[in-house]
Amino acid sequence: MTWAIYGATGYTGGLIAAEAIARGERPVLLGRTESRLRPFAESLDLPFVVVNDASLAKALTPLDLVVNAAGPFVETLEPVLTACIVSGTHYLDISNEFESVQQLFRQGARVRAVGITAVPSVGFGTVVTDAVAAHAVGSVAEPVAVEVAMFADNARGGPATSASVVGVLGSGGVRIVNGLVQRAPLGRGIRRISTPIGARSIVPIATGDLVTVRQTTGMRTVSASVGFSAPATLLTAGLPVVGFAARAHLVKGLPEVRHSSGHVYRSYAWARATDANGHTASSWLSTGEGFAFTATSTVNAVLGVLGRPLADVATIASVLGTEFALGVPDTRIDALDDRGRIVTGS
Repeated sequence: MTWAIYGATGYTGGLIAAEAIARGERPVLLGRTESRLRPFAESLDLPFVVVNDASLAKALTPLDLVVNAAGPFVETLEPVLTACIVSGTHYLDISNEFESVQQLFRQGARVRAVGITAVPSVGFGTVVTDAVAAHAVGSVAEPVAVEVAMFADNARGGPATSASVVGVLGSGGVRIVNGLVQRAPLGRGIRRISTPIGARSIVPIATGDLVTVRQTTGMRTVSASVGFSAPATLLTAGLPVVGFAARAHLVKGLPEVRHSSGHVYRSYAWARATDANGHTASSWLSTGEGFAFTATSTVNAVLGVLGRPLADVATIASVLGTEFALGVPDTRIDALDDRGRIVTGS
């Protein structure tokens, strides 16, 4: 079976291509700018096709699946998905944008009508929160709500990744309560939690895992946050300004975080499930660098979906199981006690 990467010359697209080659795969590289795409594809000895919105469906017709790695996904989802529907090509993406993931799940009728599989969010953020949420929910007899937070430790990212993050910040905080979307300014609802790596502040934010976690676990009340080591008081004061700047398009990207040469990358995700009586169970996922995780999990998702197409819109955990994240090396999930300490492993 043949598959392609759309947005292959971006930072994450390039990592996915390199991971695919290391696994014996030869994806077709798709992009809009020949001056960037041709030398990149030739350096990897991979086939490539220069496309635009009008020619994309034709380029996808001989292919079984495409990975959309071109953000912001609120801009690229519709043209790529439409081309997939026209060509009968399975669709995957690596979005963690609330709006684009929600938009894809609204396309179920179109997807089912042509019998393709459409899976959003097969990268780090949503894959790890799906897995850790499912673990926590499975530890409660009758869960009614789940909250998740991710703590990404990333080497770097490209302009498209940065633009997606700025868009998410501009959307403010979002949570789903009894199936209804509730919005709040960025910075509202910040609190401190205990974790195996110490106390951390978690900031509610409009990420795609609000949608995927609800789909995977069936919970009608879901909140999603990003974790920080900074005190909650500092974040409460500063983040509303960041949110305003993002909405007003005063910032185009984020500064790159630089680590020392000996830095060991560790990323984490946390989840807490709650029952109707207020009893809770918490889980903790640990893994390596975020973008490397995305490259591996994306190729795993490609091979898994090609082997088990669903003909619907679904999360990767729904298609391939809630332990899909554990297929990425050096990833594990543990249960936590009330003080945030690890008590069991899996």
